[in-house]
Amino acid sequence: MAAERKKILRELLDKIESGEDISKLTSLFVKTLGAVNPVEIEYYRNEWISEGVKEKDIQILLDIGLEIFRDSIQNQTPIVEKGHPLFTLMKEHALLMEYANELYSLVNALSSGNREMRPEFVDRVRQLIGFFVESESHYLREENALFPGVEKHGLTGPPAAMWNEHQDIHALEKKIFELNLESDKNLESNLEKLTPLALELANVLATHFNKENNILFPASLRMFSEEEWETVVQDFDDIGYCSYSIRLVGTGKVAEAISEAGEIILGSGKLSVEMLEAIFNHLPVDMTFVDAQDRVQFFSESPERIFVRSRAIIGRSVQLCHPKASVHIVEKILSDFKEGKRDLAEFWINLGGRLIHIRYFAVRNGEGEYLGCLEVSQDITQIVKIEGEKRLLDD
Repeated sequence: MAAERKKILRELLDKIESGEDISKLTSLFVKTLGAVNPVEIEYYRNEWISEGVKEKDIQILLDIGLEIFRDSIQNQTPIVEKGHPLFTLMKEHALLMEYANELYSLVNALSSGNREMRPEFVDRVRQLIGFFVESESHYLREENALFPGVEKHGLTGPPAAMWNEHQDIHALEKKIFELNLESDKNLESNLEKLTPLALELANVLATHFNKENNILFPASLRMFSEEEWETVVQDFDDIGYCSYSIRLVGTGKVAEAISEAGEIILGSGKLSVEMLEAIFNHLPVDMTFVDAQDRVQFFSESPERIFVRSRAIIGRSVQLCHPKASVHIVEKILSDFKEGKRDLAEFWINLGGRLIHIRYFAVRNGEGEYLGCLEVSQDITQIVKIEGEKRLLDD
């Protein structure tokens, strides 16, 4: 089968070299091969070059294959019915592919030799870029609601690989966002710079979405129970959606946690589970507790969260909750806490114009035994501006 496909690709290359019409070759490509992963073409590149095939002809074949491949992802039918979390994700994949293809077509036309800066085209480019800004919630839902559940079933490789690819996508999108097409200043120059980035984005998304649609999503569908999908739905609702998402209705169930007496007895008083949960959720900070085995056991649910948390991370290794680039810092902090070298680590960062103070506390019992790590994050933007005194109550 592979040999036959290779033969067909070589025949298409010969037709390209002889100057046949590209639109006819595209139809022939679809008829004989269907959608081809670009990797399949790249695999034979060096061999074809050694046979005397020109680089530009191989690139034409690759461009034809990429366009067909992107369209196949855009038109792929979801593997589940509407209302399922995977249906929402796959529909978002299709829309993002549609937006990526349209973005490339528009900027390619606007930056061509006979460019015409039609305002409606430029406005659409800006709108499409806005859709990719919004897509952050798509990746957050996958990373915080779907990936942890897959990992709990012992499948850790694919989620880790997908998360790394998310970081690559964000880095590429950042280059696009930094062009600042909202301003008319240097518009033509920025559109020229955007053209290759838009094409790269479309190709990267097609490859990434293909892996998720055909490997990760079917695997999760086989592994997850109905109760696990209920949790995913609730986490999706908590994290939020894009304006173009097919939203779900949360039906997740809260586990019973009340003792027989209905109260938790503490050294300084007693509280019902309802009271305790309400107190945690009214504190002006985000808290996450990781036990002595580095497993996430609890996080608070304050109304204005700083960092995304989902119920799916409960029981998850905290190392898996951080991008690869920062895991070594997490491990250093935990190692120092366990060895008694420190009891506090703190940082402050600028996040979207806000100053965020992040502290990690070593939690120990009365005998000094290490129980775990408490992360406390707080938006201190307004706090650092405080001066003088305020002794009166506002009306």
